[in-house]
Amino acid sequence: MPPFRAALATSATIATDAPAGTAHPQRAAVQIRPLQASDAAAYKALRDEALRSAPDAFTSDYESSVGRLAESYVGRFGDPASGQFFLGAFDDTGALLGCVGCEREQRTKQRHCAVVVGMMVAPQAQRRGLGQQLVAACIQLARQVPGLTQLVLTVTASNTHVVRLYEQAGFRAWGLLPGAIVVDGVPYDKLHMLLLLPSAPTPVAIAT
Repeated sequence: MPPFRAALATSATIATDAPAGTAHPQRAAVQIRPLQASDAAAYKALRDEALRSAPDAFTSDYESSVGRLAESYVGRFGDPASGQFFLGAFDDTGALLGCVGCEREQRTKQRHCAVVVGMMVAPQAQRRGLGQQLVAACIQLARQVPGLTQLVLTVTASNTHVVRLYEQAGFRAWGLLPGAIVVDGVPYDKLHMLLLLPSAPTPVAIAT
């Protein structure tokens, strides 16, 4: 089995709430894999809830998205080798707990760049390391895409927990856009971040 395929097939772990009287939290296995057409409904449900419950964390809004058909998202679930893909984290029952996307720029002069988008984790799985695992898996795949040399993203500056998550993954801030989004009359700044990728000529191999 090729190295990256083996890495994706390996289950990650996240902490879950510990039962009363236990000293350490239990850990539940999750599988991180590329999303496909059959995951569209679960992805839409996760996305809609994230937009509804954390409107300041996303540029998209719930009101404009809730009526969108699940099938309309399938185009985002591309071949990771292309640099256009979404990864999902699933628990042992097959429920989608979180996701993150990578969208490679289409214009010739920007093909070396991809944007990390749509990083979200279900409320019951938050603050347990799942976001870190998703971002790490996204970076690992991106590093294997020939010609892709940098990842960029934006994050709400006041969301310091998520900013730290990206910093720990190697992203560095390079700019701040004041009042980038306005939610219920309140402006929120967006931090722009960058991660430089090493040259990666190794072909991508993942399970289908």
